[in-house]
Amino acid sequence: MMKQRFKATRFAPSPTGPLHFGSLVCAVASYLFAKQHDARWLVRIEDIDKQRCKPENIDDIIRCLHAHGLKEDGPIVLQSQRSELYKEYIEKLKTRQLIYACDCSRKMIKQRARYYDGFCRERNLLRKNNALRFKNLDCPRTFSDLHFQIQHTSLPVAHEDPVLRRADGQYNYNLAMIVDDIEQGIDLVVRGADLLDQTPLHQHLFTSFDAPAPAYFHIPLAVHSKGVKYAKQSFSPAINNKVSSQNLASCLVFLGIPIETIPRHESVDTLIAWAVSAWQPSLLARRKEIAVIQSNDVYSPHYS
Repeated sequence: MMKQRFKATRFAPSPTGPLHFGSLVCAVASYLFAKQHDARWLVRIEDIDKQRCKPENIDDIIRCLHAHGLKEDGPIVLQSQRSELYKEYIEKLKTRQLIYACDCSRKMIKQRARYYDGFCRERNLLRKNNALRFKNLDCPRTFSDLHFQIQHTSLPVAHEDPVLRRADGQYNYNLAMIVDDIEQGIDLVVRGADLLDQTPLHQHLFTSFDAPAPAYFHIPLAVHSKGVKYAKQSFSPAINNKVSSQNLASCLVFLGIPIETIPRHESVDTLIAWAVSAWQPSLLARRKEIAVIQSNDVYSPHYS
């Protein structure tokens, strides 16, 4: 176990549908990390996208977590209830001249370049009815991940000026996530390897608010086949709570625990307590994807 200690981590699903296996793996990994460090494990519902998020999915997600022995250590935060807080942080960036208004449509951006090119930085547009972008100056390109170690990103998308508030007034994930991590005292983030390239931008946003960036531990993505990750968009099946111990065992195999060592016929509470003492982050494969075959509610990770 790493010597570094942490105070809080979080699991932050978006209620666009029920939890799938990839989400459950991330929840389990963050929970084990938290308990091994005597840290709080918090649950945050990222429901700022009102068009895609469904309130009924929130209860389904919480029931699924609890059915697998994953119980939060504090109040559940809903991003949809924190707009005023996000507005305060936007004003902080305004004071530091780190945001500007932009009226570029996606079509206009694509006509000029592959990624947003900073076209509106010096146009001095009015903020009303326009998107607000973060002036992404001096963003680092290298960072150290607790699992993948030194990472370097050269993707332009990680260094463009991201939208923090849309023209319709809806706040963007990049702002809400950073603000909530600051406000909740999150000092460790466990998430999928698909977000590795965005980490320098996220660290830079923390710095822009004079806040320390958390440590990051990225885990491999659970994929159906190469490049097709478990996700709502790929119609990944919902987790069946009736076989929670079986699901939990599959997650532990994904995280590197040999299947023959995992206790059988145990309750989820017994199994998760055993996993807290048995799992080591060093057991996890250092690869970006792990194929998972699903058949009749049985998830089988394959490393070949």
